[in-house]
Amino acid sequence: MAKKIFSLLLVLAMVMTMSLSVSFAEDEYADIINIADDNQSASYDLHKDTSVNGRNMLRGTVMEQLVTLKADGSIAPELCESYEVNDDNSVFTFNLRQGVKFHNGKEMTAEDVVASLNRWIDCFATAASMVGDARFEAADTYTVTLTLDHSAIMLLDMLAGAAQAAVIYPSESIAAVNADTGYVPAEYIIGTGPYMFKEWVVDQYVLLERFDDYAAYGDPDQDIDGLWGYKHAYTKTLKYWIVKDAATRFNGLMSGEYDFIVKATDAYLDTLKSMPDITCYSMQTGMINLVWNKHSTDKYLRLAFQALANADDLNTANYGSLYDNDPCFMEKSQPGWYTTAGAEYFCQNDPEKAKELLAQSTWDASQPVRILAASGGGAEAMLEVLRQEAASIGITLEITVTDRTTMTSLRNDEAQYDAYFTTFSSVAVPSLRNFLSANYAGWSDDEHLQELMLQMTTAATKEDAFKTWEEIQYYCYSDYCPILMMGHFHQAAACTNRLTGYNVFLTTNFWNAKLAK
Repeated sequence: MAKKIFSLLLVLAMVMTMSLSVSFAEDEYADIINIADDNQSASYDLHKDTSVNGRNMLRGTVMEQLVTLKADGSIAPELCESYEVNDDNSVFTFNLRQGVKFHNGKEMTAEDVVASLNRWIDCFATAASMVGDARFEAADTYTVTLTLDHSAIMLLDMLAGAAQAAVIYPSESIAAVNADTGYVPAEYIIGTGPYMFKEWVVDQYVLLERFDDYAAYGDPDQDIDGLWGYKHAYTKTLKYWIVKDAATRFNGLMSGEYDFIVKATDAYLDTLKSMPDITCYSMQTGMINLVWNKHSTDKYLRLAFQALANADDLNTANYGSLYDNDPCFMEKSQPGWYTTAGAEYFCQNDPEKAKELLAQSTWDASQPVRILAASGGGAEAMLEVLRQEAASIGITLEITVTDRTTMTSLRNDEAQYDAYFTTFSSVAVPSLRNFLSANYAGWSDDEHLQELMLQMTTAATKEDAFKTWEEIQYYCYSDYCPILMMGHFHQAAACTNRLTGYNVFLTTNFWNAKLAK
């Protein structure tokens, strides 16, 4: 007997759905919400692109998944009506919702789900390692299965919460993948969500338009629960402006040019909090890291930087007070995976120990350590502090700052750098931490690490998986050092009080947002 069965009731009819989503007092609310984002995605192809911006903008809004996350981290059906898992977590069956339309007017069927999820596996090394040679198959028009020869206890969590999101495209989008870039082209960013990906003007804005044939799920009288629930899409247009400068975002909110701004920096928080017509909040959002190129550096160089780093000095330069010196590779809001294993190695601020470790390295100190970073995220300030720290042990840094698209491309070429700066947003399970993957940029292809990762993802129980996770984190800190972990950042956001109905989980979601005129 299947041990997990969850079901969703379908909405009464699509016409009823749309009447509910647009029948409120439209003359009281604006047709457009202007959102100032701090950067843009390299592609908005969520199977491959791991940027926070792309996922925050599109997941659940334009693109949906078979399953998604509730606020307590539990898994709930989204594009499937129900799912079943056998007793040893090796056979998964998904019963699809019927009548769900893509933005191109086509009904979603098993063909689209299979094409999408098998591409997701091929794009996402962690998933590929977990499932091996197994692939999703269509049992019939509305049933999809995956059959393994081993346990995959984390599969549902990965389908619901991976940074490389397991979104469902029409099969035509998968067939249209650009052979040169490997990305789904922008014109084929087609999903089933309440908003359509309408226009992307690079470095200026992304425009999302309400999808009038959206097939909602859940209870229209209940609030959104995490990423799950009924989406009304009250507002006709969501416009994400790409505004890299924090001062410009702040001034735009003050002038009314923007209704919502991301990454309200420490410099403006006191002012924002003092204004009665502004709502301001912050939340722990993810990790701050330097990802090492393990093909061009040895572990002693990496451990030397870990011994050298002063987390407070580094983070204050970028995040002000909006950070935590927390060593866990997961967030405190995820107690089921939280561990301090290896904490004694976290950013030790010990130059003498760093020199001892550096003496064991094969690194030629006459050569600079080449670091890549994307502009607009404050990395430059942190890396200038790191440059000064490195100089104290005789190491120079060569820092290259480019736009995010260029940096994302460069980091895939191991000859171009020795480390790159990035942040990783919250994920559902530790197997989704991309920097632990053998194939993700930085290449954590250490044999022992990958044996532990496979042991964790194929564990028979969550307890066994957590025990291995503690071993993984300790090994990373004490020996392998795939990243320079610098702590966790908080993301502060602010908006006019005229904006209501948005929900905050992992990011700020605008499915049910309304802006009073």
